[in-house]
Amino acid sequence: MKKTILLAFLCIANIATLEAQTYVHQWKMGPLTWNDFSHNTAIGSKCSHLEYYMGIQGEAEKHHGVKYLHPSVNVFMSPEFSWADTHYRTPQLLAYHQCAFDLVELHRRQLERYIMGGHQSFFELVDPDRLLDNTMQRVGEDIARLDDATQEGRDSAQLSQWQQRVRRQLDSLPPYTFNTHRDAPFRWGFSFDVGYSYIGGMLHDYLGNGFALGFTGDMGVRRHFFTTALTMGGSRCKQQMLQVDELREINDLYPTDPTYHLDFYIAYGFAVVDNAHLRLTPFVGYGWQHFYYNGFDESSHGPTDGCLHVGVDFHHIFSNQVEVYEFLCDRRYNATHDIWSFHTKLFATYNQFKSVIDAPSGFTINLQVGIALMSGKAECK
Repeated sequence: MKKTILLAFLCIANIATLEAQTYVHQWKMGPLTWNDFSHNTAIGSKCSHLEYYMGIQGEAEKHHGVKYLHPSVNVFMSPEFSWADTHYRTPQLLAYHQCAFDLVELHRRQLERYIMGGHQSFFELVDPDRLLDNTMQRVGEDIARLDDATQEGRDSAQLSQWQQRVRRQLDSLPPYTFNTHRDAPFRWGFSFDVGYSYIGGMLHDYLGNGFALGFTGDMGVRRHFFTTALTMGGSRCKQQMLQVDELREINDLYPTDPTYHLDFYIAYGFAVVDNAHLRLTPFVGYGWQHFYYNGFDESSHGPTDGCLHVGVDFHHIFSNQVEVYEFLCDRRYNATHDIWSFHTKLFATYNQFKSVIDAPSGFTINLQVGIALMSGKAECK
């Protein structure tokens, strides 16, 4: 979204220049007051002047725990360059300037809807100044008609008609807001975790507990999740585990020698809780565990067992962001939805290594914590 970032920088730079001198008044901040005008004396027949600006920049809104980033058209007036002679500061003249400022806001809304509706041509996308120039030209033409009809605010009857007309147009064209979205059916995610594996049952007589690293990949279809996970851990050996076909110690294994294990599974889960703050997904799957003795070469291969995996994924969401791209405004799914979360996974397996003498059975309980990302397309209108 390089163009939006550049436009945001330019617009913010202009605003910062004005704010360095005083402050700016945006239309959404409320009606104008005479405090928004500097104290200049009249110049000929001109007793006041309203200076306004329009720009395109990125804007962030937060609703119900979700941050919406989107292009926005901003309008503001500059109290530094807007002025009024103190002898002419009447409620009628202020109403005239407010009507002019309302006209600017009306064109701002029309331009923003034009952009978010995806109606821009290619040249308008690459050169948004053309959009702003054309809009500002139309604003100037409307304010010129307001000047002529109301004699720059001196004709109260005409001014009242213009106020009512502009107010009706504003009421029929509410501001473009982002406070909801709809996710596309498919989304994907991954997580990196560290954890601890507890080994129980008869298997605990041979192998000790140990730390592990994990990687999880998710594909979501609405609230259904299909998971592929790999865990790599290490511990210490307590006793020799003999293979039936060799009946000898593996790689001259001795107690306290390092033992490594790989755990891989494919699982299905359903998110029983899935909102802007939490996602809780029980899952069940099938995979295998493989142990290595004192290394990863062929001579250090240990037993392998296929086993059931049952567990739960818990995501505590700390960043929930929907970003709208003006290049995709004409698409149904015009935004990306990225969710960053602290990930906690607890799962258990049952093992029975039939290729080992006495077929030691046991279970592992694995607790992992890490960082996860879930991303997908979203519809934001």
